[in-house]
Amino acid sequence: MSLRVVWNFPALVAFYNLPMHSAFMIDRAVVRFAETGEGELAWEPPYHLLSAGFHDVVLAIDREARSMTVLRIYRVR
Repeated sequence: MSLRVVWNFPALVAFYNLPMHSAFMIDRAVVRFAETGEGELAWEPPYHLLSAGFHDVVLAIDREARSMTVLRIYRVR
């Protein structure tokens, strides 16, 4: 299962404003999930939350279109 990754503009802005290590962890988690389906994923209707280090990535997954949209990035407390 390979998914195409689409970044929503606010998520992309947040991503570029993160420290390099945090951005790397998020990128690694997103790519890994998109390519293999592996990762710590939780269902928070209507979205999925992907754990990436100290952050959660909010995803909208469309399995029929084989794509996922990164909507937001939150820092986990």
